Amino acid sequence: MSGSRRVRLADAVQVPIGGIAVGRSGQVLGALLGSCVGLVVQDLQRQVAVLAHVVRPSGVGDGMGPGYFADRAVPRARDLAVQAGADPRALIVRVVGGGSMVGNGLAIGARNLAAIKAATPAAGMAFGGQVGGATDGGCVVVVDPAKGRIAVQRLGHGALDAAAWERILKEITPA
Repeated sequence: MSGSRRVRLADAVQVPIGGIAVGRSGQVLGALLGSCVGLVVQDLQRQVAVLAHVVRPSGVGDGMGPGYFADRAVPRARDLAVQAGADPRALIVRVVGGGSMVGNGLAIGARNLAAIKAATPAAGMAFGGQVGGATDGGCVVVVDPAKGRIAVQRLGHGALDAAAWERILKEITPA
């Protein structure tokens, strides 16, 4: 992606609940998070990023998506990054989100974060920390593989319509 080309909404890959996607230069990855965690695996030099929408720390079940469980999403994200051209020795894991959407005492967001941190070294990757995210509600995360940037915007009571996505894309991929 050249420095003068702004990524358009049509180039954004929106990752659904439990989903996982790979992005390269010229694309951005995005997800809407609540108590869920955005798992980002990046090779900054090769401009490859993977975003998984992690819902639970671990578990079993079919049809929940490859990013649903943290213990499975971490190695799967690593494998997808390598298949896309990333150097496995250069992969960095960062996380976003993990907010508490309901006061049920289950602390799913915190448990997801802990599961990702535990699975990262076992998958041969470095943990680069938590980027951010609302702790009391939802946020949107956008990852730009070309620049290695991760933008997080708290939702509050705002809408996430096409105009809101365009504002986020303009922020993360300025012309």
